[in-house]
Amino acid sequence: MRKLSLLLCSLFISSFALTPVSIFAVQPDTSSVEWVKVYFNMPIDSTVAKEGNYANAEADLLQTLIKKIDKADRSVDLAIYNLENHKVGEALVRAKERGVRVRVATDHNNRFRNQERGEAMWNMLRDAGIYSIDDAGDVFNPDGTTTSHQLVGASYDMHHKFAVIDILSDDPDDYYVWTGSMNLTYTGPINSNNTIVIKDSGIAKAYHREFNQLWGGDGVVPDPTRARFHKDKRYVGESVFYVDTTKVELYFGPINRDGSKPSIGARLDDLIRNTAQQDVNFLAFAITPDIPLSQSMWERSFTDGIFVQGLIDPRFYARYRNTGAIWATPEAQSGNRNIRPARELRTLHHKTMLIDVTQPFDNDLGIAIAGSYNFSRNAEQNNDENLLIFHNHKIANQYYQDFSASMKRATGEMEPPVPPIDEGKWYEVARVHDGSRFEIRLIRGLDYAVRPLGVQVPRIYAGADSSEYHAGEAAEFLSDMLTGNEVRITGFDGGEPEARYGAYRGYIQVRDDDGNIKDVNRELLRSGFGEWTQFYRQHRDSVAAFQRYASAARDSRIGMWENPERVGERVPRIELGEDENSVAVSFPININTADKEVLQALTGIGPAFAERIINYRVERGGFNDIHELEEVRGIGPATMERIRPYITVE
Repeated sequence: MRKLSLLLCSLFISSFALTPVSIFAVQPDTSSVEWVKVYFNMPIDSTVAKEGNYANAEADLLQTLIKKIDKADRSVDLAIYNLENHKVGEALVRAKERGVRVRVATDHNNRFRNQERGEAMWNMLRDAGIYSIDDAGDVFNPDGTTTSHQLVGASYDMHHKFAVIDILSDDPDDYYVWTGSMNLTYTGPINSNNTIVIKDSGIAKAYHREFNQLWGGDGVVPDPTRARFHKDKRYVGESVFYVDTTKVELYFGPINRDGSKPSIGARLDDLIRNTAQQDVNFLAFAITPDIPLSQSMWERSFTDGIFVQGLIDPRFYARYRNTGAIWATPEAQSGNRNIRPARELRTLHHKTMLIDVTQPFDNDLGIAIAGSYNFSRNAEQNNDENLLIFHNHKIANQYYQDFSASMKRATGEMEPPVPPIDEGKWYEVARVHDGSRFEIRLIRGLDYAVRPLGVQVPRIYAGADSSEYHAGEAAEFLSDMLTGNEVRITGFDGGEPEARYGAYRGYIQVRDDDGNIKDVNRELLRSGFGEWTQFYRQHRDSVAAFQRYASAARDSRIGMWENPERVGERVPRIELGEDENSVAVSFPININTADKEVLQALTGIGPAFAERIINYRVERGGFNDIHELEEVRGIGPATMERIRPYITVE
């Protein structure tokens, strides 16, 4: 075989306590056909692809795992932070029914995070005779009992996302590893993620050794007395491998108590300081600003002219902005730095870093770093993680195609993809923003905006400090019609609605608990809360009808037509306080940044509630979602219903 690994096995592992970078032994393997395939679930930017090297884009990431499980003949070992999606559970059951050994290790805190779905998943596995263990040492037995061992460190995260397939086979060519950034939840395939499939026996064996630490051995039944998680794990020989001719470094976190395991953070810091020649690029769910990795990128961008660009999930970017951290300062978007909040369909969940991938495309430079490892202090010191470093310019270029598309979405050059919708299905109304826009719940964790087709409704958010005349009344009218009910949306031709600028444009029907159905577009026009607009494709029958409804409302002087000369007028949002101490307030109010006086502009929020809101966000590091307000003492559903069109966390 063309194996550098067999030639270099004599390298010794140096003491990591003495130097930040270990000199690893290259690990031998025995597979004859080896490869790495990477997959992305969002559209890519093909303009930066090297010739013949287009990335696997818009992939069904669940299927990258399920297909491997369905083809497994001997064994499936799955270590996963969050196992919720029943498609994966059903695949594991099918494997077990074929006689495949199936073992599952997971995170204790996530096992029942969603009580209903959690119990259904674990009961499904139990009924199939599948054992599972979590990082608290709890073993779920097929007979319905639970064996508890109370392992130290259960408050940390078992954050792995990997599976080892058919490691029990006699043929090393049957071994596969699946890994990446995706949790096996219902929103995992919708969040921006990547998955990796590796066919290499050496890497598969290393992942298998890591799994056996979590399991407490190599048997069918887990042994919590021998199981090791987090800082109690040992170094299992993760090292340097060659997948065919591609050099791959493999790391398992966190660093352990005796310092015998290599540090992921130290290795990444070394790459930034000593390997990067031109650029460093990252897609990060989170990236702690004051860890050495972040500091090294920041320093090299100043001292050596290294181009540093990255995207951070908005919830973490907002926290960095609120604390004045480097990644959200003006300097982060000046000179040769371009750090921004992501603008994805939902969550930017990648944990990828790319070195020397931007220019030019015809060279052989490029390193791709990926896995489950968030660029954070917790990932380094506490959580179970895995990370791969690919020294391969083609793999790095495929990751760069995904990165470039994400950056273009962040800057508005590309739009996030539109989630599919079933025009025949009734959807829960998640929230009403104003009379012109509301959101439906496509699945748990994914809401998407809807606007009425053929109707222009006064907007609360018309500008930085203004709304449109009659916007408050229109918002109240739509909220009364939709809240607590279900809607169905169709397009101009009765099929799937078109989506423009982050919202479906469609004909909307609402159904209440008694089964009564109303046409929302028609009611807005007939009640004087909107006027017909020619924009976007519409059915010709609806055009004629909508023009009649709007004309009748205008003639009757109802709704906004009571003062037709003011229709379309922009008006100031609100002014709060006494004449000598007035405060101008722009809606929507950002509850992550507003001070006590501004918060009191919200109906029902007085000084005491405003102070509680501020105390809550300080203690929790900010609000991730507006509905977290209901966790503030005294703010209930009724108050939330009144103020939700007027608040944001952006």
